[in-house]
Amino acid sequence: MSITMVFGNRILEQCNFKIKLLQEEKLQHTKPVIDCMADAVFWVKPDAHFLYANDAACSLLRYSRQELLSMSMHDVKPDFLPKDWSKYWRTIKQQGYLYFETIHRTNEGQSFPVEITMTYLEYNSREYGCILIRDISQRQQLSTALQKVNQELECKVQQLLAELRDANKQLCCEKVLRQRAETALEQEKLFTKHKAHFFSIISHEFRTPLNIISLSTSLLKRHLHRWNDEKKLQYLQRLQTGVEQISQLMDEIFINSRAEAEKLKFEPKPLNIIQFCREILAQMNLNESIVTCSMLGDPFGSSSSGDDCTVCVDKTLLQPILKNLLSNAVKYSPSDSTIDLVVSCQAKEVIFQIKDRGIGISVADQQRLFKPFHRGANVSNIPGNGLGLALVKKLVDLHGGQITVASEVGVGTTFTISLPLV
Repeated sequence: MSITMVFGNRILEQCNFKIKLLQEEKLQHTKPVIDCMADAVFWVKPDAHFLYANDAACSLLRYSRQELLSMSMHDVKPDFLPKDWSKYWRTIKQQGYLYFETIHRTNEGQSFPVEITMTYLEYNSREYGCILIRDISQRQQLSTALQKVNQELECKVQQLLAELRDANKQLCCEKVLRQRAETALEQEKLFTKHKAHFFSIISHEFRTPLNIISLSTSLLKRHLHRWNDEKKLQYLQRLQTGVEQISQLMDEIFINSRAEAEKLKFEPKPLNIIQFCREILAQMNLNESIVTCSMLGDPFGSSSSGDDCTVCVDKTLLQPILKNLLSNAVKYSPSDSTIDLVVSCQAKEVIFQIKDRGIGISVADQQRLFKPFHRGANVSNIPGNGLGLALVKKLVDLHGGQITVASEVGVGTTFTISLPLV
């Protein structure tokens, strides 16, 4: 009887060992995805020991992968005591994730600031932590540089005021010059504030789709052979959405930077407006069930729609104008509603109207609608960066045109673009 029990226990131990190996093997399937990421990624056990580290993690901390897998979070974060890890682990188990900034130390003893995003995962009744680490040294250097600029500006203003007092100029002249200097300082501070705000918003806007892409890719890789086609398509669509968000954001930043630097020029050329609008809708995957297009009330393609409506406009400026307005119309409208795109070619101008039946814009928000980074009070739960409409206004102005808006909260919004023909 004793020999049987011993033999049975050995078989049980072997089975448990094989099960553990299978679980570890499945977890390895995510490694190719993680290895391609630019950010440092770790898998950790509940006791803070590293289970896996990608190439970026090894490069960031100057350790080999073999060295890292023999270490824990306490080894790379100088002030990370075991009791602190227990607190962090309880938090991510409750919330599912945790974000904070701290200091890490390389193999060479160099310390540097990082931001950490920790995500809690369970797989086959085992607990894991996925940690994304990003070096934020450059961001902090930028912040320090901006503070230095402010200090230098303050010194220049004080120096200017001192020179004015020493010269014993008239009081009115001193007052005028002081006001000018203070105005210049406020403008420079406002510019610095907008610049910092811009970096903050763009960083956040990029992080959201990148996280979607990273997580969706990881889950697809892990469950590729177990999910049905419908489930796979759901995550593939999330990947496509993330890529489209990044692409649109990059386009807006690029065009906006060129406009700010006055590098965009108005270069009109003959363009078939009807064909151009069709191409825009095709690029945005907007079919007739989403956007209804017409030429003075006639659907595109009808005998009276004037498919040969060719006018002289700037295609480079017009394309982001229509894409932004159509994208906003879809984003802020119910999924079962339709958008109207009406084009009117007249003798001296071409007019575009984009009408939706969405959430609408309040009168107060309409006053600041085209200001950079401004977003309506009723869109806080909808992703956006506040750059789109400001960019549209700049491009319309470059075209010598006008843009107007008519909107009612809960009813919908109509944007009208009038571009003069040359």
